[in-house]
Amino acid sequence: MPVDAESDSPANWVSNGDVTNMLRAIRAKHVMVVADSCYSGTLVRAVTAKIDTAKERTAWLKKMVTKRTRTALVSGGLEPVVDSGGDGHSVFAKAFLDALHANEDVLEEERLFSKIKRPVALESDQTPQYSDVRRAGHDGGDFMFVRK
Repeated sequence: MPVDAESDSPANWVSNGDVTNMLRAIRAKHVMVVADSCYSGTLVRAVTAKIDTAKERTAWLKKMVTKRTRTALVSGGLEPVVDSGGDGHSVFAKAFLDALHANEDVLEEERLFSKIKRPVALESDQTPQYSDVRRAGHDGGDFMFVRK
């Protein structure tokens, strides 16, 4: 629910179906949703990749860039999330920003998630999640952050 929504009136609610339909319609190859909201975990499902060597990572990065990406990094699963506790930000937003500021290479969304989940879980009662968005046209790619 947006900040101006009322729990007893769906007039301003945004459904996961609406978000998924919008993601499917976007022509961009790589789209990532970052949701710092209660119950945002309903948007994702679990995914993992196993990469052991630098050569495997390079090959994997090249492959991911060519594939359509519709992923989400969310601040919690099926639970409420806190809006404070992160030096003027939410715990999730602080961990997200800290990970981006510390990045000095190509940072895939899955690696970004691994840098965020522990600090958030240790500082709150919420569990961040990362995965592709169901039925949004995800083709196996990954969102990448590259420091300029």
